[in-house]
Amino acid sequence: MKPQARQVLHYLALRGKDGASPAEARAAIACDRLAARVHELREYGYDIESVAERTPMGARIARYYLRGTQEPLFR
Repeated sequence: MKPQARQVLHYLALRGKDGASPAEARAAIACDRLAARVHELREYGYDIESVAERTPMGARIARYYLRGTQEPLFR
């Protein structure tokens, strides 16, 4: 697993029910391509839900939520 994918996995686990948006991930862990990292994590078998939402300015974004608890959390 790529180091940044591992970092995103940890971040999503910490965010829990609040999930993470691309802007939040960029600010918190300097991840500019959250969707790509989520795709990688899904290929590793992690259950990550995507929910579409709109920002206050009207832009469409995805918010990602880590579902379930796979063991081990980090591979």
